[in-house]
Amino acid sequence: MTSTAKEVAKEIEDDVIVRRALEKGIVSMNSLAVYLIKKKNIHASLDAVVSAIRRYRQEVPLEKKYEKAKDVISKSSDIRITTNIVEIAVEKNEEAQRILQKAFAMVSVDKGEILLIIQGEKSIKFIINAKNKEKILQLFSRKSIMSIEDNLAEINIHLTDDAVKTPGIIATLSTEFMVHDINVYESMSCVPEMLFFVKQKDVMKSYQVLSMLVNIKGD
Repeated sequence: MTSTAKEVAKEIEDDVIVRRALEKGIVSMNSLAVYLIKKKNIHASLDAVVSAIRRYRQEVPLEKKYEKAKDVISKSSDIRITTNIVEIAVEKNEEAQRILQKAFAMVSVDKGEILLIIQGEKSIKFIINAKNKEKILQLFSRKSIMSIEDNLAEINIHLTDDAVKTPGIIATLSTEFMVHDINVYESMSCVPEMLFFVKQKDVMKSYQVLSMLVNIKGD
């Protein structure tokens, strides 16, 4: 591969919107070549850049991956919503790890209450029902509490077993939230379920976005 082809490929690879527009035929190769030469400072002739774009388009069919991911998502069986969720982040230390067992004892999972835990390098996050917020907060010293995010909702999409074997599922779902201006505060998977946490003000929009993907019609 020539240096021009490598440079063109890298610029297109780094911009997923350009990649998809190119494959869908929304942007012409000439227009994209002019853009890359002027905006990305590619030092090559127009014909050379067009040739590199044409070669890239033939070798890297990104849109097929998106279509495959969307097809798998469309077969999802259910979408469920749980409102009044709180996320509490605390410092990751020995105290927090000792308290974990007490936190589990305070939450009635068998009654449908939520207790999800995310552990990072510096913090541990608890995702719980708002009604259990004060009970959990009382377990920790004030200085160990890093942040509290109220008024969240959980969107639980039940994917098929094929989802875990299909590249691009999370990227496709996240892109749909992004283009509809929905901020996802947290996401996690418990295959075949995928969980997204958004603000409650965005919960109905989130449901509608996912329903369009899985062909579920609202009431």
